[in-house]
Amino acid sequence: MKEKAISKLSFFVNSALFFIVGLTIIFFKSNYLNSIHLLISNLLIILGFITLFFNIIKSKRPRDILLSITTFTTGIFFLNNKAKFLSIFPIIFGIYMLINGIVKFASYIVFKNYEKTSYYKVLISSLIDFCFSYVMISHPSKNIDRLTIILGLYLILFGITYFYDFLKECFPSFFGKKRRFRVTLPIILATFIPYEVLLSINKVINSWKTPVKVSNKDTSGEVDLEILIHVRKNDSIGRMGHADLCYKGRVYSYGCYDEESKRILGSCGNGTLFEIKNKDKYIKYCNNNSDKTIFSFGITLTSNERKKVEEKLRIIKKETYKWDPLYSNSIKNSYAIELVEKTKAQFYKFNKGSYKTYFLFSTNCVKLVDDVLGVTGSDILKINGVITPGTYYNYLDKEFKRKNSNVISKEIYSKTK
Repeated sequence: MKEKAISKLSFFVNSALFFIVGLTIIFFKSNYLNSIHLLISNLLIILGFITLFFNIIKSKRPRDILLSITTFTTGIFFLNNKAKFLSIFPIIFGIYMLINGIVKFASYIVFKNYEKTSYYKVLISSLIDFCFSYVMISHPSKNIDRLTIILGLYLILFGITYFYDFLKECFPSFFGKKRRFRVTLPIILATFIPYEVLLSINKVINSWKTPVKVSNKDTSGEVDLEILIHVRKNDSIGRMGHADLCYKGRVYSYGCYDEESKRILGSCGNGTLFEIKNKDKYIKYCNNNSDKTIFSFGITLTSNERKKVEEKLRIIKKETYKWDPLYSNSIKNSYAIELVEKTKAQFYKFNKGSYKTYFLFSTNCVKLVDDVLGVTGSDILKINGVITPGTYYNYLDKEFKRKNSNVISKEIYSKTK
């Protein structure tokens, strides 16, 4: 299975396009907004009319017909009410900022007791998000121009990120692997990337014996570190994905595996680390018992980077103590107990540090991956306090498609029939 590599020209063209579109939006706001208004309104009218016609002939289900009528009338309404149509965008953005603020405030509440200095910054950031959200939602019509400028600036920054990738491809030795700020896709878009990729290749991987090796570059390097991105098709939570890492054949994964400690609908609980010595046995278990598909990205490291990874893992494990779910958990059919029985996983809990409490929106499964990979110089950094498995998939996939990156392999493991 082959994937096309990203060329230097592609990075440069993408950079230029994002930059030009961003500037166009900022300096020609009126024309841009008029075009968006007419395009979306007319699309809704056409889509509603076509689907209504076919639903009356074929489907005849009241729900489908009602949806088509709603789409058509919404298009008509928007076409004749430009101001109300445009005011929707500040409201949507305000709701997005409100969600960010809630996530950050929840992170502050959970972690304020042992990371007082850093989490006061999170509190301040959440209050700013709340204020921004209030302004956007309470006065949407007055904030259309401001939101348009924000969108333009975001696209310009995204273009700069692509231009930096272009320079890295042209001068790899000059830029090295120093960790830098990187503009990523919005969290809402990035969250379900692995799931969307799974849907697009599902028919292909089901016809292969696992693993499916994806090839687009020739390299003589050996894989030292693997990042495993999990996704499950028939599970709303599983669609969001999970991430863990494998170093020297050992799998390390962080999460909340103590069922009895879970609270706030399972989003918070005791932070738990597990280690499995046999990667193949773990992947087989995930594929066949948990019905997961796993995307594995292989990374080659220098001797100095390997030492840094080993030191980071040592520091993380130094803050733990052994935990046996077989004797500590009254829930006998838990995932942790099954993992011990099937893969001989060794579990650890944390007695201090930022890993002690698991929280879905900050100290989640990706934190372990990011903290370990970060010592090698990967330039994924937290945006709005959250990194999702989808964000990491997007980053690693792009690095794999670059010719001069240290992400040298990609494999897809799916359920064996």
